[in-house]
Amino acid sequence: MPSPEPAVAAALREHAEDLLTRRSLERAWTAFHHAEAVGADPDRCSAGRWETAMLLGDLESAWRENDVIRRRGSPDPHRFWLQQRIDGKRVIVRCLHGFGDAVQMLRYAPQLRERAAEVIFEVPPRFVPLARCFRGVENVITWGDDTPRPAPAWDVQVEVLELPYLFRTTPAHLPLETHYLALPPEIIASTAQRMGRRERPRVGIVWASGEWNPGRNVPLSLLESLLATPGIEFWNLQGGPAAAEADGLPLRSTQDLRDGLLPLAATIANLDLVLTADTLAAHLAGALGIPSWVMLQHAADWRWMHARDNSPWYPSLRLFRQPAPGDWASVIHRLAHELSSFAPQAHAAA
Repeated sequence: MPSPEPAVAAALREHAEDLLTRRSLERAWTAFHHAEAVGADPDRCSAGRWETAMLLGDLESAWRENDVIRRRGSPDPHRFWLQQRIDGKRVIVRCLHGFGDAVQMLRYAPQLRERAAEVIFEVPPRFVPLARCFRGVENVITWGDDTPRPAPAWDVQVEVLELPYLFRTTPAHLPLETHYLALPPEIIASTAQRMGRRERPRVGIVWASGEWNPGRNVPLSLLESLLATPGIEFWNLQGGPAAAEADGLPLRSTQDLRDGLLPLAATIANLDLVLTADTLAAHLAGALGIPSWVMLQHAADWRWMHARDNSPWYPSLRLFRQPAPGDWASVIHRLAHELSSFAPQAHAAA
């Protein structure tokens, strides 16, 4: 157990964390160093510097913070990879976080296959059909009462979010893969048939990303004004309880979206554009190479970095950020302006 933080050190660490939340990143970096120097929890300070570095796109500094944390040896329930070599080994990749995390990081599958003797991907049950569509993913297992077979033998385990650290990824290496999610053509074709004849550009919408971080959710009432944009056919991609909020709105849908993740991906593959909160749809669109405009809260997740309107992880995405915490109105205003010219451009390209 780490020693209790002195009151002054704890206050300085909390100040650094506040600077990080407000995205005053250079000041936060210095403040975390200062707090640690006077006795603040070194792992929490390193974690703060890690997030700061990721937001700044300084991945090399982030990996150095990972190294420092691991050398201190504090227990971490999210740590699976113990920095073993993977060359010639049997590697199991455990996808234990969100579906979007898995979609983003399964791009590393071909690189893993080049070095490891065997790679096994352990994914949640609902993710299994989609997992098999990622380039380089062959051996997929899951868990649950209906999968009683013995666990496979492995030499090295790694959680999927540890893969960028394992490969010491730098911005120069991104994007590692584009169009790395390859859906079966017959599924794309059958989904297109169910969606009907395309007469206008098709735009999918997702406004809620779940309850665990409600700050990511965009009020549907603000998005309603976009649905009046002429020349566009809007499709409801929203999952979960929030999907019912769209009752009565001019949004089309395919009932298959309730059946799993593969139908959602196939629908996105048949769209011209996706407007989405920070959720799975953004990752699916990026992995498929489908244009997507992602609506981000002011303190957006590290994977979207800071103060940029594109993503080195996903070339097909554009990022629309809150200029201040809670200011979705400005985001919607920008989207409305962009949509007004999107339809004519999409028609011209068709």
